[in-house]
Amino acid sequence: MTRKEDATLYFSDAFNCSQSVFTAFGKEHGLTEDQCLKIGCAFGGGMGLQQ
Repeated sequence: MTRKEDATLYFSDAFNCSQSVFTAFGKEHGLTEDQCLKIGCAFGGGMGLQQ
């Protein structure tokens, strides 16, 4: 499965965008899925909500 497909699958499972992308890339850098999802959660609101 490609990283794009992996991230899309996480996103469709109700994870936010940053969690989905971080998890798709983090696993190949030695991080566990759980670690990636927890770290990515903090960025869920993103900078787009800043006024």
